[in-house]
Order: sequence, then C-alpha cells, then structure tokens
Amino acid sequence: MVLFGIMMTALSSFGQTFLLALYVPFLMEEFTLSNGLISTFYGVATIVSAAVLPKLGKLIDTVPLKQFTLATTALFVISLLFFSFSQAWWYVPIAFFGLRLAGQGLFSHISITSMSRYFEANRGKAISLASLGHPLGQAILPALILIVIGKIGWRESLWLNAALVSVIVTLFTIFVLQPKHLVMEKSTKPEAGDGGGGLDKMRQRDILKSKAFWLLAPNIFFIPFAITGLFFYQFPIVEFKGWNEGVIAGGLTAYALASSLSILTSGPMIDKYSAKTFFPFYLIPYFMALLVIWLVPQSWGMYLYMVLMGLSVGFGSATVAALQVEFFGKKYIGTVRSLFTSIMVLSSAVGPALFGVILDAGLGFDTVFPVTLVMLLLVILQSFRAIPRHSRAKWKYKFRRSRKQ
Repeated sequence: MVLFGIMMTALSSFGQTFLLALYVPFLMEEFTLSNGLISTFYGVATIVSAAVLPKLGKLIDTVPLKQFTLATTALFVISLLFFSFSQAWWYVPIAFFGLRLAGQGLFSHISITSMSRYFEANRGKAISLASLGHPLGQAILPALILIVIGKIGWRESLWLNAALVSVIVTLFTIFVLQPKHLVMEKSTKPEAGDGGGGLDKMRQRDILKSKAFWLLAPNIFFIPFAITGLFFYQFPIVEFKGWNEGVIAGGLTAYALASSLSILTSGPMIDKYSAKTFFPFYLIPYFMALLVIWLVPQSWGMYLYMVLMGLSVGFGSATVAALQVEFFGKKYIGTVRSLFTSIMVLSSAVGPALFGVILDAGLGFDTVFPVTLVMLLLVILQSFRAIPRHSRAKWKYKFRRSRKQ
C-alpha cells in the first residue's frame, strides 16, 4: 500500500505546474499564444478542475479502490494523448483541465486517501512516505523530460509520459495490489474522529458547516497559494534580488532535500503525539523563509529560503492529511479529502493571479512579500485553536512553573 501511495504521488507530477510549465514555450510558439493568454487558460482549467474534484473525489468512498484508480488513470492518459495531438489553441485549455483534474487532483487524492483509510496506528508514517512521491518527482522528472523533449520533441514526449503512467499504474493496480493489502490496519489506540458518528452518509455541505473545516481550510489554502504563486515568478524574484539565475536550480534541489527530510521526520512524530500538536507550528519555518527572501541581499538567501520552505511543506503535507482523519474519521475520508483537495487546487490558481495583479500594478515584490507575511501570520495564529485545551493548560502550567523557578 505504501508503494502504491508513492507511485501515485510521483506520477501525479505529469499534471503538476513544475512539469507542465516545461511545455509552455512550445505551446506559445506553435499556437502564437501570449503569456497572458496561456496563463489564463491554465488558471481557468485549474479552477474548473477544482470545482469538479469534490464530485468525482467523493466516489472513492463507494467505488472500489482498484476500479477508481484505473478509471482515473484512463482519464489521465487520454488527457496526455489529447495534449500531444493539439492542432489548435482550443486544445490547450481542455488538455490542461484533464491533466490538472486527474494528475494534480485525483492521483494525489487517491494516494493520501488510501494511506488515511487503510492505516491507523502507522497512519502518519504511511502518509509521510506516500508524500515522498512529490519531492521524488520534482527531483528526477524535470531534467528527464527536458532531455526527452530535446531528443524526440515535445509531442512525442507526451506519448512517453502517457505510456509510463498507463503501464506502471495498470500493472501495479491489477497484479500487485491484492485484496490482502486492502485491509484496514488495526490499532490498540482509540480511533480519532467519529467517522461520521451514526450518520449513514456524510455530505460535503455538512463538512462545510463544521468548525473543523474552517479551522483547516485557511492552512490548506495558504501553502499552495503562496508557494505556487512565488514559484511561478521565481525568475522575476531572482532578477529583483540581483542574483544569478543559476541559484534557482540549486535552490530547488535544496527544497526537495529539505522537504524529503521533513516528510520522513513528521510521520513518526504524528503517530506518537497526534497531528493536532504540530498544526500551529509547521508554518513557522515558512514565515522565516519569507523574511529571508525579502530581507537577505546575498544569494545564499535563496538556498536558506528553499530549505525553510521545504521543511514547512514536508511537515505540513503529513500533518494536514492526518488531521483530516483526526477531525472527521476515516469512514468518509474520500468525501472529506476531495473537498480539501479542491481548495488546494483552486488556491494554486489564485496565487499566481493575485501576485500578477500586484506586480502589474507596479507595486513589486516589496509589496508581495509583506502582504504574504501578514496573511501567513493570521493563518498561524488561528491554527492554535486546533490544540486541545488540556494541552494548552499543560503548557501554561509548565510555563508558570518555569518562571517561578
């Protein structure tokens, strides 16, 4: 099951921004598209996929996992092939929609939902290991794709991407993933959350009305919003700082390493102490990262920025996923996660758009960074509401005792 999770998150890379961005120059040249037009296509496709995702994502609660995975893979492969056969500009937004929905949305959704449902005592470890697929894809695939595009062309590289996704996922799902693997892990600890209580069905409108949703939603929105937005403008940021563009490649490597280390560390700690304990704190390194990229003039600031950001993203991915089970139970975790995943997908479209408006208005990164910092500070402060009252009381007692001593 863990290998299945890693496979799905790694292959979701073919629908993620960092890989699709490699094809943008070829699309602009072939179909005479401007930067503004292609970014509009991408943003609209991402927003529409976010709107569709809750409807499709909740089906994982009722459709057998293997069938749901194979159907999603078929959609992913068709989208990749449709992309490769683009003959006019209108092919592009349709292809973007399919790739964002199946890749960024449903492949990641399948991975983390499966880890949340089938693991209990080791849920944190399983989620963190499955999440390793993201930095794995970020570290390996961009360089390989660029080599393949250079050798055989961008259209032909999409055929290879489709072949890899279809063969790997289909063979693993049919022949490796057996009924004995699809058994829920038993735990001696009481299960967090009520699993929907005595409800026959948990509706997404009920989730939207819950206190837990509004506690988690700002955090789930903020990370993709800020990181995708700043990644989208990483070359202008380097130009703004007066650094050499070579620091971007080194920074991304540092980001992937820090994210992987953070992911591996977070799982055992979540299993031992619960995700609620860490919820308010995992964004603090990212707060420090934004201060570094804004205030440090030397080029080493890019590496420190990427490391701190990677620590937040890695720890946060496991923490937030585990919290969804702690708050809502695992019976309807597919319904819950599909709603939160749609927020994540939507926020990844809002970030570049909002930052673009600020930059187009001539305000520059001296406005972008402090605005982002203020938003992040508000998100961190509201996150402390997730910590159980008895834990806060214990901290206060220890603090007062230490002051007396």
